[in-house]
Amino acid sequence: MSSSLARRRRAQPENLKLRRLTQAYLTPFTRVKSQQTTTESKIDNIYDITQDLILDYQSVTTGLFPRYSRDRDVGYVKDSIYCALACWACSIAYKRLDDERGRQTELRQSAVKTMRGILFCWMQQSERLNEFKSSISPEHALHARFDLHSGMTLNRPHEKMYGHMQMDLVALYLLALTEMIASGAKVIYTHHEVNFVQNLVFYIERTYRAPDFGMWERGTRYNNGKPELHASSLGMVKAALEAINGFNLYGTTGNSASVIYVDIDGHNRNRTTFETILPRESNSKNTDAALLMTVGWPAFASHDETLFTKTVGKCIRKLEGKFGVRRFLRDGYHCELEDNTRPYYEEHETSRFDGVESQFPMFFAYMSLTAHFRGDQQHADKYFDKLQALLVNDDSVAGGLIVPECYCVDECYMDRERAKPNSTDLYPVNPQEFGHHLWSNAVYIILLLIRDGLIHKGDLDPINRHLPASQRPMQFNRHSEFQ
Repeated sequence: MSSSLARRRRAQPENLKLRRLTQAYLTPFTRVKSQQTTTESKIDNIYDITQDLILDYQSVTTGLFPRYSRDRDVGYVKDSIYCALACWACSIAYKRLDDERGRQTELRQSAVKTMRGILFCWMQQSERLNEFKSSISPEHALHARFDLHSGMTLNRPHEKMYGHMQMDLVALYLLALTEMIASGAKVIYTHHEVNFVQNLVFYIERTYRAPDFGMWERGTRYNNGKPELHASSLGMVKAALEAINGFNLYGTTGNSASVIYVDIDGHNRNRTTFETILPRESNSKNTDAALLMTVGWPAFASHDETLFTKTVGKCIRKLEGKFGVRRFLRDGYHCELEDNTRPYYEEHETSRFDGVESQFPMFFAYMSLTAHFRGDQQHADKYFDKLQALLVNDDSVAGGLIVPECYCVDECYMDRERAKPNSTDLYPVNPQEFGHHLWSNAVYIILLLIRDGLIHKGDLDPINRHLPASQRPMQFNRHSEFQ
């Protein structure tokens, strides 16, 4: 041993021993601490986005959300459900942190408030629900939108002409309710509410013979006020019935009185009709972007690989564009040629929209989420990159970027677009005119959480809908189950 090394050891024996004892612990701790800080900052950034894009517009009385941030009067049930899912997903991300600063509870309870607000609105229409079970008529259907602040039925001139009968909407609510309760959220409080949820199950069980107005509230593609059977509605109903059958609405603390049961014959008829119609959407619609949500996230209504591939492939082939996915062919929504002062179109009017339909970036988020659940990272990255390129600037929100509701074809370039599809640049709907679209941005927030690894597939889908029935873990707390 050299004399200089011996002198250093004699001079600082205690320091050397301390370094040896602590070095193995301090180095990994520093790395973990740095990683935690990075994760925490990511979640905080998404929390700020959620506050600016979603929570700032929640009604303080009903918990509902408007469709656009500038709308202060009407609360839409479907948009509210997706906003609640975004808040709930963000709360799960905070649950993973040691120091979540109360934000987990804040976000979770915001989601619970929304789900209970929807329940409150529908419970006021219990007489309509009972009449619907007898008549299966659109005039007795539960409403799809309410007064944002009171939760009461809207009193508008054309409200009776609005397509309230949306079986997929009630099914989506039941599916989201099941997922949230399975994750530990307390949404249902009393047996009166349990009984009403059971009635919601009765409400959707006969969807296979209940033509509705579909996910886009317009019925047939001709928008003439006539409902029809939609594969997307049937698929959502099938998924909801499978999810909630035998499920205890009080979670792990409930007894048999709070369990929901499903008629197996009703489920089988919905399943058979759904799989028979696919890959079509309906009698008038060859395909529809709504099917992307039905066979993928959040419903995962079909695990038949052939059927899934045919359905999604047809949607992509016929509906995908440079700026998003069209809802369906000859859709006039937000098209410059559409006369939005009339609730219905005139005969043959939809031919004017052929080839110039608006394109919706939101569906790229759905496709990326579905790819994540299926373990297809290549397609998940592909559609996420496409979505990122379509975000628009908005300095009023955290991050400065929002998802526009849709991109539209300028009237001056419609002939060129019809002659050569995807040859023109579409423009985004102006958020300064309508405000930003809450539904689109809610799905985008969920996608960010999944992509950054802040939540996992099992967090967003605790009942494992994304897995085939044979691969799902056994649920011993269920009182009834079928696949």
